[in-house]
Amino acid sequence: MSYKSLWLIFCQLVTFTVALLFILSTLKPFWFESVIDKLELGNPEKVHLKFSNRSITQEEREDENPNYKFGFTEAATTAMPSVVHILSKRNNTSSRHPFFTDPLFERFFFESESFLHDDKKPSYQSLGSGVVVANGGFVMTNYHVIRQATELEVTLPGGEKRSAEVIGIDPETDLAVLKVSDGTIPNIVFAMPNQINIGDFVLAIGNPFGVGQTVTQGIVSALERDSLNINTFENFIQTDAAINPGNSGGALVNGAGELIGINTAIYSQTGGNIGIGFAIPIETVTFVLTKILNEGRVSRGFIGIQPADISNEYSGNVEESDTYVRYVLKNSPAYKAGVRPGDVIVSIADLQIKNSKHFLKTVADLEPFSRTKLKLKRGEEIIEIGISIVERPIFN
Repeated sequence: MSYKSLWLIFCQLVTFTVALLFILSTLKPFWFESVIDKLELGNPEKVHLKFSNRSITQEEREDENPNYKFGFTEAATTAMPSVVHILSKRNNTSSRHPFFTDPLFERFFFESESFLHDDKKPSYQSLGSGVVVANGGFVMTNYHVIRQATELEVTLPGGEKRSAEVIGIDPETDLAVLKVSDGTIPNIVFAMPNQINIGDFVLAIGNPFGVGQTVTQGIVSALERDSLNINTFENFIQTDAAINPGNSGGALVNGAGELIGINTAIYSQTGGNIGIGFAIPIETVTFVLTKILNEGRVSRGFIGIQPADISNEYSGNVEESDTYVRYVLKNSPAYKAGVRPGDVIVSIADLQIKNSKHFLKTVADLEPFSRTKLKLKRGEEIIEIGISIVERPIFN
C-alpha cells in the first residue's frame, strides 16, 4: 500500500472521528460530562452548597442573636401605619423654597415638574410625607412641605384621602403641624429623649418620588450637626439611610419603631441620595409640637443680638468664648442695655457660651418677659449686665 493511500485513510478517520464527536456533543452532552467528572485533571473540585432546612422562630432568632430584636420587620410594621403622604398645591406665583437652588443641601419633597415651569398652569403640586403624632389626626411634617400651600391633601396608609389644615408652623426649625379630619389614625410612639447613639440602626419611612410608602434602613452616622446653616436652630441627626425627594417630613425611627426624628434634608449635588441625610431630633419635635398644641405658636426668647464666631486662630485664650456680638438690633433689649458690636459673649443666664449657634439656642430657651444676666468681655474688662427677654419675632 502506497504512502498516499495510507495518508488518505488517516485523513478519512480523523474526519469521521471529529464529525462523530461533534454529533455526540450536540445530542448527548451529558455523556462527556460524566466522563470528564471521572478524570483527575487537576481542576478544582465542584462546589456544593449546603442549605439549612430548619425553620427558625422569632424567639429562636432573638436567642441566637440578641440584636435581632432590634431588626427591621417589627419596627417597620409598628411605624408605617402612622406615616402619611402629603400633597401640597401652590399657586404658580409662589416662590420656590430658597434651598432648592442650593447645590449641596436639598430639601427633598417631590415637585411635579410639568407644573413648575409652565406659566399657563394656575398652580403646581408637590409630594412630601408626614407623621401622625397626637390624637389620631395631628400630623407633624416639614414647614417647607406646606409653605405657601393653597390646598393640602393627606393620603393615609390605606389609600384614603383626607383634607388637612395647618394648625401651627415654626419656620426656624422647619416644622409644621397639620390637622386631618380623620381622628382614627394610630399615633406613632415617641422614643425617649437623648437615647440614640452613633451606630444605632434606624429606618427612614416616607414617599420617595411619589411611588408610595417606602422603608429604607441605615445607621446613625452622627449627632448634633449644627453647622448646616439651613435652619436657625439646628441639632440634626445624620444618617446614611436612603432618603430621596418625597421623604421630606417623614419618620426616622429606631429599631423598635419609635420616632427619633423628622427627615428634613440631604447633602447632595444631584438631588438624589448619596448616604448623607439629616433629621430633626425628637427633642426639637416634642418642643415644637407641645408649644403649637398648647399655645397655638412657638414662643422663644430674644434680646436682639446677632452673634458670630471668632476664628480659633484669633481667639487667644482657649478658655475664652468663641462668640462675639456682630450686630445689635436697634431698640432691642440688648441695645437698651448697652451691648455693643464687638463685645465678646462670655455667658448668659450663667451658661457658658460655646459658639453662636449655642448662644441663639440658649437665648431662645429663655422665657419671654423675664430678666437674666449677660456677661461680656469688652477689651480687657469683664462686664455683667441685666437684660430683659422679649418674645422672638417670626423670621419667615
